[in-house]
Amino acid sequence: MKTGLDYWNVCSHHPDYFRELAAALLAAGHEVHVISAIGRNRSGTIAAEVAALGIPVTAVHEVTFRHPRESPALKTAECLRLDDVCREMTATGKILALRVTRPARGDIAAERPAS
Repeated sequence: MKTGLDYWNVCSHHPDYFRELAAALLAAGHEVHVISAIGRNRSGTIAAEVAALGIPVTAVHEVTFRHPRESPALKTAECLRLDDVCREMTATGKILALRVTRPARGDIAAERPAS
């Protein structure tokens, strides 16, 4: 089984939960993929941030947007490439895909360092 996790406002803000979840999934022989849509100035930074949080993963995937409104489409395209779209997985009747609701901060905040 492949599990995809969003980085910003999900793994980044709830690392204890996702560290434990990822470790359990990997120990059971599954894959854990973190996907993040980011601006050009943050390109190449997410894998190090995930590692710094101690979240074990199979792979980190970054997609780069020109404007944050492109984020959902870019992440969906990457998930399609990985064959892990929540709607499609759930439609099979064999996989339950879950969406973690994030706080009301937008993806623009991902472009700004935490203060």
